[in-house]
Amino acid sequence: MFLTADKRAGLAAGAIMFLSLSAVASAADAVRAAKMDADKLAGVGWPAGEPFVAPEDVLEGNHRPRGETLHYGEELVVEIYEDDAATFRMDGPFPVDEFVQVLDGRLILPDADGVSTEYVAGESLVVPKGFSGPWQVPGNYREPIVIDREACEQAYGSE
Repeated sequence: MFLTADKRAGLAAGAIMFLSLSAVASAADAVRAAKMDADKLAGVGWPAGEPFVAPEDVLEGNHRPRGETLHYGEELVVEIYEDDAATFRMDGPFPVDEFVQVLDGRLILPDADGVSTEYVAGESLVVPKGFSGPWQVPGNYREPIVIDREACEQAYGSE
């Protein structure tokens, strides 16, 4: 199936909206949409995160991750993440498939042939399980990420 850039952008926006409205059970077991916390989406009150890249793998800049879990459901985990400008190596294989929507900033990733692709605010991508290579974030950067809950727990442990 071939989609135009407008249709791809619409599908990506629709996926975020769908994930933003993920179902949760209330006390009466009614399934309801779960609104994402606007303050968390905006980065208000986030605690400082623990660097997940070893200092020797930070090639330039200041890796200072921050983030929050927006939804921890039966099937999906939705988190919001931001970092300062940095370039760092991710040499080990990426442990999960991860859907990403760039909210602010730019992300530059190489493909298997070393050709870099730049993703900017409004664009989406999937970082596939097994990916390795440098991540370049030329300025402040923010993204929501969506991961399969079971894969997330296997890779990172449970909430």
